[in-house]
Order: sequence, then structure tokens, then C-alpha cells
Amino acid sequence: KNLTMKTYLLLLATIVLCSLQCRKTPRPPVTDIPGLPPATQTGANTLGFLLNGQPWTPEGNNGTANLSIDFDPGINNGIFSIAAYRIVTNGATEYFGIGLRDSLNLIKIPATLPIGNGTNCGVFYSKGNCMFDYFSIDIFRDGNLKILKLDRNSRIISGQFSVTIFKNGCDSIKITNGRFDMKF
Repeated sequence: KNLTMKTYLLLLATIVLCSLQCRKTPRPPVTDIPGLPPATQTGANTLGFLLNGQPWTPEGNNGTANLSIDFDPGINNGIFSIAAYRIVTNGATEYFGIGLRDSLNLIKIPATLPIGNGTNCGVFYSKGNCMFDYFSIDIFRDGNLKILKLDRNSRIISGQFSVTIFKNGCDSIKITNGRFDMKF
């Protein structure tokens, strides 16, 4: 009986000691949609969305960063834009951008802002001969941009977006489940 109790205590002490000394390998964050980065608010420098139902994230390198942000609270009451590109398998490059051209300083966060003709939010997408410019009047756009976090001290801006874009002569673009989490 004592030997069993001593064995039990020794086993228990060994387990506790090992668990204190063992280091866990960090696991990558789990995303709710395969192929997209998690929707975080930590300044992870990520962007992704579904483009007509297919995951789209920045990838490849043409000599410049494939994901960047411009944030300036001193211009037009606060502007920001995120630019990204990806080089696809056939060597073609797709470009994406989303931004707000004014009034970031004047809105209360979290905020949902419309993306549409005549609004201050815009989306840019270019592939091949089709270019959907941010604020061009010959492009139909309907969607929204949700800014979920704007932390000026930690320099983090995070949010979500979705938009449908149409232009004569080009296939329509439907962007859903968009998310970004950027340090500026």
C-alpha cells in the first residue's frame, strides 16, 4: 500500500515537473474561412476576402511589399488606404485597394460606412484589362466598410468589408468576408 502511494506521488510529481518544463509549440490562429487570415484586431498585418467565392490574399513579390497601409490623420480630417497585390500562377498580377478619403477623425469607432457612388469609401480592383477605380463614376459599387478598431496609441486599424462592383465590359466582382488588421 505504501509502495503504491509512493509510486503514485512520484508519478504525479514527475508529471507536474514535466508540465512546468515543457514548452508548448504555438499553434497558428484558426480562421473561420479556409484560405483567409483570421479576423483579428491585434495589428497582425493581414488582409483577405472572398472574391466571387474564392479566397484572395496578398501573395508574390514584384520588388515591393504585397500589402501596405497609408494612414494620415492630418489630411482631409483623416484618411487611410490599404493596398495589396497578388501574382497568380500565370504571372498576371491582381491589385486590390480599399480606403477612406476623409473624415476618419470625425467618426466614432466602431463604425459602418457605405461603399458606393458618391461616398467617401472606395474600393480598387484591377485584373487584366478590367480596372475598377476607387471613385470613378462609371463603376457601380454597393457595400460597406466596418472599422472595428482604431487604436492611435498602438497604431492599429482593423475591420471588415464587403462590396459588389460592376462596370460595363467587365465581369462583376463580388467581395465578401473581407477583413484587415493592420499596423500603421
